[in-house]
Amino acid sequence: MKLVFDSSSIFQAIIENKVSILAGNYTLKLAKYELGNLVWKRRALMKDLEREECKKLMEIIKGTLNLMEVLDIECHEAEVAELAESLNLTFYDASYIFLAKSKGIPLSDS
Repeated sequence: MKLVFDSSSIFQAIIENKVSILAGNYTLKLAKYELGNLVWKRRALMKDLEREECKKLMEIIKGTLNLMEVLDIECHEAEVAELAESLNLTFYDASYIFLAKSKGIPLSDS
């Protein structure tokens, strides 16, 4: 069964060395930026990653996303905004829900 994965689920799969579960599944182009921001936070704010670890992690993220179907919500921003408002969610979160609904597939719960 295909699933939609958000950036936190993708990151969790990476750190648990379970990238294979992501292959062939869906995410948004947005995930690349969210994952990059997550790595930046770990380095700049939490200071628990060294510069070289960040570089390696970004390469792993890039490779992982290349295994996935990375889609965009372009031309559907108004629908996502309405969904965000109706569900009282951020536009980011509503984007993943919109993708899952539009593909008729579940959003990963991991």
